[in-house]
Amino acid sequence: TGQLSLRKINQVGQKAVSLGALNEIEKWQLQATLTSAGAGIESIRFSNIFETVDGKLAWTRYREVGGIKPLEDDLYLLGTAKTVQYQTPSGIKEAKVSILGASQIFINNQSLYLTSPEFWTLAAQDANNSATFEAYVIDASENKIATIRRKWTLDNKFSLVLEQTVTNHTADALKIRWIQYGPQSLIVDRSRYMDRRRFRFGWELSDEFDPNQAAQIQATDILFEYADAAKLESEPLWPSEEAVSEEFKLSWFASTNRYFALAVYPNIIGANNENRTFVDTVASIRSQTYSNNGEEYILTSLWSPEIIVPEGALCDFSMGIYAGPMTRTILDSDQPYAALNMRELVLYQMSSMCAFCTFQWLADLLAWILTFLDKNVVFDWGFAIIFLVLIVRGLLHPITKKSQINMQRFGKVMQKIKPEIEKLKEKYPNDAKRVQSEQMKLMQKYGVNPFQMLGCLPMFLQMPVWVALYALLYFMFDIRQEPAFFGVFQLFWEWPFLADLSASDHFFGEFDQPINFFFWNITGINVLPILMGAIFFVQQKYMSPQNMATTPEQESQQKIMRIMMVVMFPLMLYSAPSGLTLYILTSSTVGILESQRIRKHVENIDVNPRPEQQDSQRRKPKDKQGRAWADAMEARRKKVQNKAKKRNFKKRN
Repeated sequence: TGQLSLRKINQVGQKAVSLGALNEIEKWQLQATLTSAGAGIESIRFSNIFETVDGKLAWTRYREVGGIKPLEDDLYLLGTAKTVQYQTPSGIKEAKVSILGASQIFINNQSLYLTSPEFWTLAAQDANNSATFEAYVIDASENKIATIRRKWTLDNKFSLVLEQTVTNHTADALKIRWIQYGPQSLIVDRSRYMDRRRFRFGWELSDEFDPNQAAQIQATDILFEYADAAKLESEPLWPSEEAVSEEFKLSWFASTNRYFALAVYPNIIGANNENRTFVDTVASIRSQTYSNNGEEYILTSLWSPEIIVPEGALCDFSMGIYAGPMTRTILDSDQPYAALNMRELVLYQMSSMCAFCTFQWLADLLAWILTFLDKNVVFDWGFAIIFLVLIVRGLLHPITKKSQINMQRFGKVMQKIKPEIEKLKEKYPNDAKRVQSEQMKLMQKYGVNPFQMLGCLPMFLQMPVWVALYALLYFMFDIRQEPAFFGVFQLFWEWPFLADLSASDHFFGEFDQPINFFFWNITGINVLPILMGAIFFVQQKYMSPQNMATTPEQESQQKIMRIMMVVMFPLMLYSAPSGLTLYILTSSTVGILESQRIRKHVENIDVNPRPEQQDSQRRKPKDKQGRAWADAMEARRKKVQNKAKKRNFKKRN
């Protein structure tokens, strides 16, 4: 074919092309503005999803009653084209990189760059539904060698179809490799408590392991956090070493942030009977980290395998695109997302390090319960969270009651025998083991043991719920910008207090720009964490018996624990989702009321020593922990007696 180049197109008169519309929310979910730079997407903005709660209220009011039209900037911007700088022999130059834009094409090992708008012409446009761009490869004699066509079509449910082909116009076969930009790193959420942008993959198992493709698409074990992807140098994002060794076949690739995903997948229509992989379109995915005007971002590129295109034939690199929220109401039921198992994009997980601690299965269960309560019982997310508190506290009530009764009795007994313990310390000042042994006998005499003191157990049992709920409220799109208690606080001059259960409570208003303070991204002054600390302080008065420490060290440890509960825990959750602080605050308040009722049953509790019995007839406690304690004490007593006998035998000899 000789030396190849791209034919330059006269760009005069070419206008910006937009698919969809922001003012027709009944018809379009988004607006994708196209650009001739790489024949890709300039920006993606949603028509009925908002950047902030204030923007949501303003647009809702405008659409209902009219008035001054709010700014389009209040509508959520999923992504924009990036301007990158690169070094050339003549100096540093800039180029616009559009979303999913064309990057390069290799024809018979000759590389042609496709990012410049001067090579693309708008060949066809169909209202707000589709647009077609074309570029032409020519030889030195300006004979047409190949036509590159990219047709964008917008669906009405967060999806686009990209039909892209390369047609061979020569009398010989052409060896072609296609490179285009893939999903870029998305915009960081404004009210983030942490940056959880990720790159996700779906893949099909190898033919050897699953020859009939009966298994669903896999998606859980391989992902890159943004920080990990930014550190990659020569290694590709895909395939990983595991994917190569196990012969996984790529099915879809997505860039996600807290709530949204930009994903590419095979252009299929049916549910099960079509190719679910990218084998002929994407052989590898590479990434590059850029920084521009203080903004750091990652651009990805999709590399096809080398393909031989016969004379007069074309090769197809088409794909589908999902640009929308990560919600299972769409990904679970709509095709082709269900067939590709793209519901796995919904991941209630704080990070790869804490994956096990997040209890994904528990977060899924809580999501189902909260959704059921909101849709069918209370019809409000705030009340649904409170009902969830009542369900969890009700299930834990038997354990809570038993533990608090044991705690109260243990505390009273320890106060009563404290003088005797002090006498033991004076009697055996240099024999700590003897003091401990005698103290154990004394506690056994009164029928108490530390195994029965399960005061913190209900809280520990709730910790998995708190962690899973934290992840759920942080990532669950359904609760994003949803107010508590039917938005009653927003009736007062649009007060932002509890206007968004996925963000901080903003009792004293919301800042125009978040403030970074140590590990926190503060978006307003919050009151719920402060109330939570006060509730913890009151809760300790009811649930923790006083003066239980028998040594200064124990007293110091208990004091530190009280300070951590009252100060550190609310401080750690200062910028957490208000739905979580509402849950913990409600749970602690219910716990205090529960403790008050339980204390009435233990006011006259018996703390007298149990009747002495013969060792062989001594009554053992009924509970398992008590029996274990008694057996341990009996074994220890016999061990001490045996040692004493051996010492006496040696002395006699």
